[in-house]
Amino acid sequence: MTEDLGHIRIMIVDDHALFRQGLALLLRDLYPNVEIIEAADGKQALAAAERYDDYKLILLDLRLPEGSCFEVMNELSRRLPDTSIAIVSASDNIKDITDSYRAGAKGYIVKSSTSDVLRHALLLILSGETYIPSSAMGALTAAAPVSSAFQSETPENVPALTPRQREILLLMAHGMQNKDIAGQLGMLEGTVKVHVKSILQKLGVNNRTHAVVTGIRMGLVPASVVLPEAEK
Repeated sequence: MTEDLGHIRIMIVDDHALFRQGLALLLRDLYPNVEIIEAADGKQALAAAERYDDYKLILLDLRLPEGSCFEVMNELSRRLPDTSIAIVSASDNIKDITDSYRAGAKGYIVKSSTSDVLRHALLLILSGETYIPSSAMGALTAAAPVSSAFQSETPENVPALTPRQREILLLMAHGMQNKDIAGQLGMLEGTVKVHVKSILQKLGVNNRTHAVVTGIRMGLVPASVVLPEAEK
């Protein structure tokens, strides 16, 4: 299944040409109207940022040949403030993942991830959300492990969401937008928006990503939803 986002431009920054080319093929399969710009290192990435200023997404390798990718990310963010940047790495080390988020990454994708996981991550990031691997969820939210089963009882000291709101929160965790949720539940999109607003207010957060993270911390959302391969 492909996503029709119109023409978008994505930059891939990685010193391994075969990986860049393979990722570019996968992206073109997912997004037929995508334009891929490849860069082998930070210097080429910054030069590419001078050529275009409308990148939708930059996929940045954690290990760049000339040094810290975070320095490159900071400079790219300064030049392209409206562009989301996600880290792509062979490492699944918790410190690497948490350091990336604290540096401002909108996602962290492990190179061994399946195409389904990549699609899930891209869907979240390209819609303005943050993709958080469940393996890092505890470190990022200081949460205790939660049950992988969706709890039917509201835990103590958790804001009382209605059954419909909890259902919508779970679909939000799957990366679904209001229009998709409306179709899934047979509701008007405007009604979904009202529910989402109420969910954010009850959880005391100001965006969908924080709502999902808070939902996981409170046991309202299974942590495994955020990273499908966690169950494999």
